[in-house]
Amino acid sequence: MSLLFLIPLTIGLAVSYLFKNSSDDMAELTSLSTVACLIVSLILAPWQLKVVVLILAILTPQTN
Repeated sequence: MSLLFLIPLTIGLAVSYLFKNSSDDMAELTSLSTVACLIVSLILAPWQLKVVVLILAILTPQTN
């Protein structure tokens, strides 16, 4: 199994750390970068991990 999906995930986690320690204007940029990296990481993830994420999303109770 290829672990290429961990590269954007790691980048996204590093950017989210910068988000907590940055000013307001920079915070918007870092939050967009974090979301983009997490989406890319999910696209590159193996299908088994995608199934686990899907099951978690279905089983998580929704609040109104």
